[in-house]
Amino acid sequence: MVDKKNGYAEIAIFYFSGTGNTWWVSEELIRQFTKLGRSARAYSIETISVGEASDLIFNSEIIGFGYPIHGSDLPKPMKDFISQLPEASGKKAFVFCTQWLWSGDGAAVGGTMLHDKGFNVLWGEHFLMPNNVTVSIISLPYTNDYNRLAGVLGRAARRAAFLAEEINAGRASLRGFNQVSFYLGSMQRVPFRKVYHKLRNDIGIDYDNCIDCGECVRLCPVDNFYYEDEVIKTKGKCVLCLRCYNFCPVAAIKHMDRPHLHGRGEPYKGPVKDFDPTVLIEKKEQKV
Repeated sequence: MVDKKNGYAEIAIFYFSGTGNTWWVSEELIRQFTKLGRSARAYSIETISVGEASDLIFNSEIIGFGYPIHGSDLPKPMKDFISQLPEASGKKAFVFCTQWLWSGDGAAVGGTMLHDKGFNVLWGEHFLMPNNVTVSIISLPYTNDYNRLAGVLGRAARRAAFLAEEINAGRASLRGFNQVSFYLGSMQRVPFRKVYHKLRNDIGIDYDNCIDCGECVRLCPVDNFYYEDEVIKTKGKCVLCLRCYNFCPVAAIKHMDRPHLHGRGEPYKGPVKDFDPTVLIEKKEQKV
């Protein structure tokens, strides 16, 4: 039974978002659940302790988990978060991932981790979102034209409405939870995991352009940036979320020692106009 007197919602969503795509889907799901008369809240895993999350899980009827897909795999912060949760004892759950094109079994990978924690994973979904990979070495198309992004977000909103309706009706729906999707996802995930540790040291500072604003230090979800002798340096523990690269005000973050190619335009600034990445961390120092 949900204890609404103490502010608990029927549905709690825990998400990790690097540049705003998964945040946007989480908020859209909240809107869709509200339309259906269900109380729901979303929590960035950067702003909540494991103890607080455990309390929310105990007091909510359904738990959701959302994350961006990295090489058909979960981002490390979400892996760490799930691994620290206590046994869920059959709590109903759904899992969703955000991706640009395809991940195979992106949601099912998280679903497996949640199943091992005792969650009853009944729903899984993939959301196609705008490309946020803007590092200069990878010439993938991206845009900050919000008129062009509107069509992508419209399709994602319809999929969020579908998922919310399935959950509200209690109809199980698991996209990508099959052997074909598993094998296709493994084609990316297996090699990605082998090189992941090498990729974690690919982010650096373009000191010729850095204005020493400290935004990268503030925004990094894993404290990869630090000051030493009044100079910003990195620890080599990047989790590939691209938040520092995309939201540096002067594009002074380098990837594999290469600065951003300004001819490609500004790095991706989130799914909606005037998106502020601090919404992902605004309660980091004053826990919810």
